[in-house]
Formats: sequence, C-alpha cells, structure tokens
Amino acid sequence: MKSHLRLWPLACLLILFAACSDIEEAYEVLPVTKAPSLESNHITWRWAELYLEIEKDLPGFRPAPTCRAMAYIHMGAYETAVPGMNSYRSLSHVIPFEPPVLNYPADKINWPIALNAYYARVHRFFLFNANNDQVFRINSLEEQEHAVLSRDIAEGIVENSVKWGQDMADAIMAYSETDREGATQSRVAIPSDYFPPVGEGLWVPTNGTNAMFPYWGKVRTFAAKHNDLISVPPSYAYSTDPSSKYYQDHLEVVNAVNGLTYDDRWIAEFWSDDLTGMTFSPPARIFAIANQLMAAESWNLEETLHMYCRLGIAINDAAVAAWKSKYIYNTERPVTYIHKYIDPNFETILGNAIGTSGINPAFPGYPSGHSTFAGVSDRIFTHFFGENYEFTDHCHFGRTEFNGIPRTYTSWTQMAEENAYSRIPLGVHIRMDCYEGLRLGNVSAVKALSLDLQK
Repeated sequence: MKSHLRLWPLACLLILFAACSDIEEAYEVLPVTKAPSLESNHITWRWAELYLEIEKDLPGFRPAPTCRAMAYIHMGAYETAVPGMNSYRSLSHVIPFEPPVLNYPADKINWPIALNAYYARVHRFFLFNANNDQVFRINSLEEQEHAVLSRDIAEGIVENSVKWGQDMADAIMAYSETDREGATQSRVAIPSDYFPPVGEGLWVPTNGTNAMFPYWGKVRTFAAKHNDLISVPPSYAYSTDPSSKYYQDHLEVVNAVNGLTYDDRWIAEFWSDDLTGMTFSPPARIFAIANQLMAAESWNLEETLHMYCRLGIAINDAAVAAWKSKYIYNTERPVTYIHKYIDPNFETILGNAIGTSGINPAFPGYPSGHSTFAGVSDRIFTHFFGENYEFTDHCHFGRTEFNGIPRTYTSWTQMAEENAYSRIPLGVHIRMDCYEGLRLGNVSAVKALSLDLQK
C-alpha cells in the first residue's frame, strides 16, 4: 500500500505534464535559444523591396490599384505584430477590421517568422497579375527567409508563428474583398462602360487609350472622409484669352518643354516613374524612399511597421481622393489646349526614355496624382523624421535610359515640391494641377496620422 502511495505523486506529475504538452504544444518542452524579436526591421524592408521589383513590371496595376495593395499589405503586417508591440494597439480600434484571435501567448510567437509567412501569402494575393517567374520569386524569398529566421527556434514556436502570419493574411485578404468596388476595379483598369463628358476644356483621350480608373473614387478609404476626398474647384476658369491665368499656365508648359534645360530634364525624368517595365509606379516611389530611410535609420520592427502602416493608409486615401476629383472636374491635359491655341506641334517628353515622345497619362489632369503622392510624402516623412532632414534619393542610381544621378534635399517639403512640379517640364500638367495635388496629399496624410493607434 505504501509503495502505491509513493508512486501517486509521480503519476500526477506525468498526467500534468501530458496535459500541459497537449495545451502548450512543443514549445514548452523544446529548448528556446533565441527569443522572439522586434529588434530588426530586415523582414519588412526585404519584402517591401521585392514588392517594388515585381510591381515595376505589372501591367494595368498603376497608379491606383498599387496604392490599395500597399495599404492592405502594410496594415496587415502591422496587425501581425501588434500583439507584441509595446506602444501601439490594433487597427480594429479605428477601422471596422476584425483581426483573428491569437490562440497562443504573445511571447510564444516569433514576429519575423510570422511576418515572413504573412508577407508571402498577401503578395501572392494582391499582386494578382504576377507571372510565374514573379510568383517563383515570392516563394523563393519566403523559403530563404524562413530557413534563416527559424534556425535555433523551437519547432512549436515556428509552427505557431507561421500559422499566425497566415491567419492574419487570410483575415486582411477577406477584409479587402468586402470592398467590392476596390476588389473589382483593381482588375479593370479601363472599364468599357465609361464615356468621358464632352465640352470645352474637358479631358479627351490621347494616345488611343480611354479613361483609366474612372470609378476609383468609390473605393474604400481608411482615414479620410467624404469632404476630405474632393479637391477644391480649379482656382481659375477656362479661357483662351492670352492674358488669362489659364492660358499663361499652359504657355509655361510650352516654354518649359521647348526650352528644356539639363536640370529640368533631369528633374522631370527623375520623378516620372510613369512607364510600366522601366520603374516602379509614382506612389510606390514613396515607399522606395521609405525603404532607403529604413536602411539608413536604426529603427526597430515595431517603429517600422507603424510608419509603413500610416504611409499605406495615406497613399490609399490619397489615390481615392485624387481620382475621385479627377473625374468630378474632368479637366483637359495641357497637350489638348496647347495644340488648339498655342503650338500644334507640341509634344510631352514623357516617353523619351524609351524612344517614344508625346505620351500622356490616360486620365484627367486636375489634380495631379504625382503631386498628391508628393504631398503625402511631405507630411508623413516630416512627422516621422523631422522637417529639416537631409536626404539623398538613390532610387534610380545607375539608370542609363534617363538621368538617374541621385538628388539631395534638405527638407521633405523641398523634395515634395520638386516631385510635384516636375510634371510641368515633363509636359503633362499645368501648375494649378500640381498645387492642388500637394494640398490634397497633405490632407490625406494628416487624416492618416490622426488615427489613434497609441496604447
């Protein structure tokens, strides 16, 4: 009888151990030699770089759908790691997104491993028109990073981290699909049921391409509200009078293009990013700048995810605002007016880099989309890095098709204004378009920054 009593505590311990093993899985019994870490932002930087490499070649994906994709990708990345963040809380407090339930203690998740699984799944989803080679590159990066990140990590933690990242990917993808306008329009760049209005001073298709994304103003926004999404009316009226401001703005474009200086061409083509297959898109350019900043700054993963999340929200809302306003006002491109009233032989320099002059974007002019994204960059980067930050943009270093020599700026406002007004010597916008775009982008960024994500 006494021998049985002596065995009873041991039996209880074995039962308790077995129960704990069932509940806590393998991470309680395998050695953990490396703690879950939010110290390095490498995983976010690397996936953001791959996005830019693939987005460059995606047809029909710019400029509006890429804004939507970048927003959801970076919002979901933020949500993936937010249970382990010290300073920030879930987006579910400010937008109607319900994240999945984390069924494991936060200290049993390795956030870079979870993010790697997350990024791979959402890249395959949002880059929906990627070809087989591009999908292979996504899969390869996932495998390479997983192999490095999971080294010396307990098997149970690795499995739980991967599952958490995939669960979050599924949740953010499902949330994106509840915006039927965005999900549908992303895949139809030029809808056949849109017919541009006809009238003096109104936009007409050029280069044989009909209107791109005319209904994008209906796509979901995250911070901006209805009144934030409509540009103020054009600041001066259509006129053919040579003394009018409208005429003078178009004459400025003619003089800039016909009298192009070395610096003006450098600036115009340095910021263009219009041509699929050559560079990433104009809104993605803002993320390319953010990537350079992340490589230069010693930010941790938490800070990086927070900044990219805010930037994604602002870029998305800015695109909705700009394209909504474009198709409200439907103002003509400079080439249309200039051919009628100033110079019938005028051509833009957009396309010179590929040997095809005279290209014009396939949507109305006011406000300038480039300038709107520039306005976002001004306010977001000023918020996170301070106003007087010296930055050298190496985005196009080494390019041979155009002058990609890096350019240096002493403030974000200086950089944003150069980006915005670069559209004048390129020949595709008048000054009024650029001025309003900067203002509208600032509004979108302020709204994104006002979302209360602090714990």
